[in-house]
Amino acid sequence: MKIVAALSTFAVALWATAGSMSLYAKDSPYAKLDMAPEKAGPYTDAIDIRTLCGTKPVRVALSDGFFANSWRKTALAELKDEASKCPNITEVIHTDAQGSAQKQIADIQGLAAQHVDIILVFPDFGPALIKAMRDATAAGSIVVPYDTGLNFPGERGKDYLVAVTEDQRTKAVNEANWATEALGAKGNLLQFGGVAGNPVTLEMKKGWSSVFDKHPDMKVLEGGPVYVNWDPAETQRVTAGLLAKYPEIDATFHDSGEGTAAALRAFVAAGRPLTLAVTEDVNSLGCLWQEMHATNPNFNVITVSSGTWMVRNALRKALAAAQGLNNTEPSIITMIKYEDTTSKDPKLAAHCDKSLPPDANISSQLSTEQLKALFSK
Repeated sequence: MKIVAALSTFAVALWATAGSMSLYAKDSPYAKLDMAPEKAGPYTDAIDIRTLCGTKPVRVALSDGFFANSWRKTALAELKDEASKCPNITEVIHTDAQGSAQKQIADIQGLAAQHVDIILVFPDFGPALIKAMRDATAAGSIVVPYDTGLNFPGERGKDYLVAVTEDQRTKAVNEANWATEALGAKGNLLQFGGVAGNPVTLEMKKGWSSVFDKHPDMKVLEGGPVYVNWDPAETQRVTAGLLAKYPEIDATFHDSGEGTAAALRAFVAAGRPLTLAVTEDVNSLGCLWQEMHATNPNFNVITVSSGTWMVRNALRKALAAAQGLNNTEPSIITMIKYEDTTSKDPKLAAHCDKSLPPDANISSQLSTEQLKALFSK
């Protein structure tokens, strides 16, 4: 399998559109295939990709809106690993829009112009990408956006094959309930988000708010998520400023474990006690808890899996369609607790692997050796 990094030319105006969420367009070439677009279930209900490989040669691409953190790096490695199980996947292309909506549109259009069979999309810019995905679908590419949230716009079978996502709003509701219980329904809360307007953070905000609106003593500082572009360095810098502004912060929420670890480093640098962190898993968090909990008794970590493996699910959906096969594994992934240091359940203990780098996602489906190799580059 040939691995190619590709960046298309920045040259297209921004489009924004939305559509319905019917099962499939009637004239879709995939209308007779069962992609289980509304089926929910755990990641363990996955199908072995080797049963979907088929024989038709396939070229695959992943379009990222940006590629500036370890989560994206790990997700790309997961995609390459999954693709390597099918010898007829001849090429994996990666594009990085470097934080530009217009560039991600151009990237998707460029991939379609190259007649790439499968285009997986992390839709950092939400509805602005729909027309580009629709045009790519019309040109013959199989497009699957992933990690979109349940209310991602567009029409299945016309704008894209199917969206693969976790139920982010329900995850956020669970996180808010866990935090409310842990804090006794009283505390000052700091929420972080990714790129402004991205569908992940918007869904998370709705879930958090649905709980905290019922608990007036759970006060969300800054009025909601502070957008930090999923950039750990920016998260640490912004947190330092917020610590100077707010003398008491009882919990942080973020859909990035790596970003949360950066925020906590700002707490340490400011000499502030560590408190509750509700987020996704990353190696440094578990290690930090093991190191600091004894001197910071209110410091606890509650996480779900970081979900770097979700791109594998997206590939399997697209590959099945490319080979004219059904894929009935869940399109909506239900996330459960991965760590909870407020619990006595040993299965929820903090995870720390000192043999891995701090920003490794231990819940990844990559092996320890693969993670070591990835972060040694």
